[in-house]
Amino acid sequence: MRHDEPMTDLTDRGRNREAVAGSGGPATGGTRLDAPVLVARLLALLDSAAHLTGQVPAAALSQELPGRGRTTMELAYHVPQVVVAFLDAALGGRLTLQHFERKPPGHFQAAADVARLMRSVSQALAVWWGANQSRLPAMLDTDDGLRSLPAVLEQTTAHVAQHVRQLEQLLVLRGLEPDRRLPRELLAGLPLPEDIWDAEVPLA
Repeated sequence: MRHDEPMTDLTDRGRNREAVAGSGGPATGGTRLDAPVLVARLLALLDSAAHLTGQVPAAALSQELPGRGRTTMELAYHVPQVVVAFLDAALGGRLTLQHFERKPPGHFQAAADVARLMRSVSQALAVWWGANQSRLPAMLDTDDGLRSLPAVLEQTTAHVAQHVRQLEQLLVLRGLEPDRRLPRELLAGLPLPEDIWDAEVPLA
């Protein structure tokens, strides 16, 4: 799926293998959230991400995150692209590791550019869901083979949620109070780690 040039760019590698494989198991208790719930979560998470990204100071966008080899701009840009990767597969393409390695195009200079992209991807997800919710494919093609749509959708939602947690934490660590906190109910039932950052990344 090509919404426009920036919409098909991603970046990340740490959890990419899990995201591509859709290998994140159901949350505690063994119950996976239903697809309508997960899609609603993704839409709300993208909305939250757009608000948080809009608060990132311009000077912070080019700063590299300790131990991660990516800037704040790249982290924010990555968030909607995780959803694009899912949509590509859901529309008959393939979810690949290359999705997660792409970087923001040069004309992305401001936080508002990424926030607009988040809202654009959210609209694309809503359109896809509205047109396809009654005829969802059972399996999605990924670099690691065919994976069930419920598993990939759950992992996509958890992947996005983890990065939105990080965006919120970055504001807090810079002494900024988010004007709209990430609603914690959006995280309930997702297979998320306890730590917002990998243990080896001392951001706090």
